Amino acid sequence: MLTTKGLVLRERSLGENDKFLDILTDGAGLLEVLARGVKKQNAKNASVSHSFCYAEYCLSESGGRYILNSAEPIRTFYGVSSDIEKFALANYFAEMTLYVATQERSNSEVLRLILNSLHFLTQNNREDLLLKSIFELRLLSEIGLIPNLIGCCECLKYTAPYMQFDLKGGRLYCENCFGSRDLHDVEILDEKLLHYVRFIALTDMQKLFNLNVPKEYLPLISQITERYAEIQLDRHFLTLDFYKSLQNG
Repeated sequence: MLTTKGLVLRERSLGENDKFLDILTDGAGLLEVLARGVKKQNAKNASVSHSFCYAEYCLSESGGRYILNSAEPIRTFYGVSSDIEKFALANYFAEMTLYVATQERSNSEVLRLILNSLHFLTQNNREDLLLKSIFELRLLSEIGLIPNLIGCCECLKYTAPYMQFDLKGGRLYCENCFGSRDLHDVEILDEKLLHYVRFIALTDMQKLFNLNVPKEYLPLISQITERYAEIQLDRHFLTLDFYKSLQNG
């Protein structure tokens, strides 16, 4: 028997009455859980068997598969579904997390990151583009793909009017040290952009969502973190395409 707190990242129908739930837990990593009978009317576990439900789950194991016995809801983020753009962004967060999370590996900080991101997404007191940037860059930092942003990787210069961020190598260069390298996978950061990117990647989680960014910088940061995530993960996410199509529509 396993009792663990977790967030449902995805639900998949199984027959007429059952579901598979992909749950990111605080201690056991990403688990696929069979939830029997939850599509029936008045099923006891129906409310904890939807995407973006955070609950304490009691699971049994049979034949190498986890089965949902019972659960106590802690926080539900169903409210994101009332706004199609927020719902699309939440699904992008979930798809990214599903791609990088693993079973039997603690994902407590990743879980904390997505829970905080969903919280502020539903509160409407942070810009959605800022939440997107925070999630993209910090998720990669938490799984070991943190970029080296302390200073120029050659001369160690901490800042300059413009720095080159090598997205593929995850390194910073000043203008003097960058030389004639290919600019295809590079973003140019002025001092403010560098500060914002450093803050997201390096600051304590407790202060992470206190970041304030002028609106004119939000699209720039979004492009930087989005490209970094796509290059580092070598993966393009269809949920991101859908979110962007809503913004451009």
